[in-house]
Amino acid sequence: MKAVVLTGVGQVEVQERRDPTADPLHVVVHVDVASLCGTDAHQFEGRIDSPFPRVPGHDFAGTVVSVGEGVDESLVGQQFAVKPSLPCGNCAACVDGPSLDCPNKKLIGLWSDGCFAELVAVPRVNLVPIPDGVPIWGAALLEPFAVALNCIDRLQIKLGDSVLVLGQGPIGLAVARFAALSGAGRLTVTDVREEVFEVSRAFGATDCLDSRTDGLVERVLEMHGGRGADIVVETSGAPAASASVIDLVRKEGKASFIGYANDLPGIPVVPMMLKTATVFGVGGNGGRGQYERSLELIRAGRVDLSPLVTHRFSLDDAPEAFEVASTKRDGAIKVLLEP
Repeated sequence: MKAVVLTGVGQVEVQERRDPTADPLHVVVHVDVASLCGTDAHQFEGRIDSPFPRVPGHDFAGTVVSVGEGVDESLVGQQFAVKPSLPCGNCAACVDGPSLDCPNKKLIGLWSDGCFAELVAVPRVNLVPIPDGVPIWGAALLEPFAVALNCIDRLQIKLGDSVLVLGQGPIGLAVARFAALSGAGRLTVTDVREEVFEVSRAFGATDCLDSRTDGLVERVLEMHGGRGADIVVETSGAPAASASVIDLVRKEGKASFIGYANDLPGIPVVPMMLKTATVFGVGGNGGRGQYERSLELIRAGRVDLSPLVTHRFSLDDAPEAFEVASTKRDGAIKVLLEP
């Protein structure tokens, strides 16, 4: 099979790899559509530790082509979205169930070879049925929305809360959309690209700010009566944005960190204590129904995915796909690979 392989920082090759086989309770999925996310771009850029060579990718949907022992053969030929966190197989949750509650889950494409290939083997329990009305390419965009939903679940937004979202990549856009659906009042977003703000406004943002503007913190504080936003969510993974979160949240407000990279600063503990802020770390999609609920929101028309997909590439063109996703060239938001 063909597979996209990161061989080093900034180095992408398309290689021939051995086809995977289905172990017991596993299936082999043909990857119909996969999407690049910030984690993939950060691996490419060297901002996240990743062993090389590595087949990246974790956000995908596809068709079951074979099943292992203990899996119903009727799944062959059916299309599914696939949860990307693999259970360890050894802990109490894996042995006694449900394995998706495994505390040792690892993200494919980072700790093991991922989905940027023609075929990939995954546990049967990771398959998520795709509802009628959700296109296969839409089912390959679920990870940002599942992560955003995990964040929103924990923040417990109240009607009228002011919300500030730093970064308008796919996860930031998803957070903005779900914050709007949850009843946020003033919903402010930041980014460095004016073109993405059209989607932000369609998703419910009331204010869009260029994060490169001098005095951004002061401007945000002024917009919120000098005290900061009720809720601040950092999604960009940019060091400067991460460092500003506690300055931007009001006293006794809530802050959430989603954006991840090795070069992020530590949380300023004393300012956080003086503001008695509540801080949430969101390290993934939660794995407790967020995929299924995201699909239902898409099926019900609460989320329009079409503005997010800006580029499509074949596996053979993966080196260009990574360059576009990393640089956000030509207004890139979501880049798809279609094996």
